[in-house]
Amino acid sequence: PIDEKSLPFKNVVYEYSLAKALTDGKYVKNPAIATRKNFKTQGLSDKEIEIIKLEDAISIHEDTKNELEIFARNNNVAIVKPFVLVVCRDINHAKDIFAYISSSQFFKGVFEGKVLQIDSSTRNEEDIERQFITLENPDNKIEIVIHVNMLKEGWDVTNLYTIVPLRAANAAVLVEQTIGRGLRLPFNGQRTGEDKIDKLTVVAHENFEKVIEAAQDPNSILNKLTYIEISEDELKSTATVVKSASKLEYEIRNDEEKIAGIKDIHQKQKAQTTLDAK
Repeated sequence: PIDEKSLPFKNVVYEYSLAKALTDGKYVKNPAIATRKNFKTQGLSDKEIEIIKLEDAISIHEDTKNELEIFARNNNVAIVKPFVLVVCRDINHAKDIFAYISSSQFFKGVFEGKVLQIDSSTRNEEDIERQFITLENPDNKIEIVIHVNMLKEGWDVTNLYTIVPLRAANAAVLVEQTIGRGLRLPFNGQRTGEDKIDKLTVVAHENFEKVIEAAQDPNSILNKLTYIEISEDELKSTATVVKSASKLEYEIRNDEEKIAGIKDIHQKQKAQTTLDAK
């Protein structure tokens, strides 16, 4: 807690910092800085690096989405819909990224209508504002939010799971400022014990080493974060959540099909009575 002059208040009774919460492993997601294993920027343009980061972020996002659905179904709790936050350099950059992610070039157009650009050029549009403030609602279809320096403070949600900083002048500072947007936990503010559900991932391919270097500063929150390298094979693998029927459900369905084929009314009634009892 600090005042308008950035000085600490003198009448604080108790302070529990983010660094302490991360050390204790409680109350907030575990922020992880991620890169593709053996990632090299040589010979790649800024745009090519951005595309790789965005595609890898979607792979992480889809994996997280599956894990959240499985957890919700197995524990009989409401399904949490995760989303990705993309941080752009300026409004023109944000418009370009919005157009690309919404196009058929990006995962064959599967995210068309699921992307929201929120900055000074769009903030006053009623529909965009409505979608923005209902991001935690499972009926909200937005899966990717693109912004330009608007969400550094005063905004956080429980279902932000992946952050992609693009073309950051100072990646370490941006990571410090941005992670707070996605640290809140969705399930009553408690960690679940499931790594992928308790984790906020920041995709920082080309800045991975710089952020690790900045993390050596004992005063930086970065030294409390986890640093991970994900293999290309792992990023490219896809999975679908399937709800399987139990053996008994399968048997009953089989019996129903057999009963439907019985011609004799009395035999059919007798078989149906047996099935009802079963």
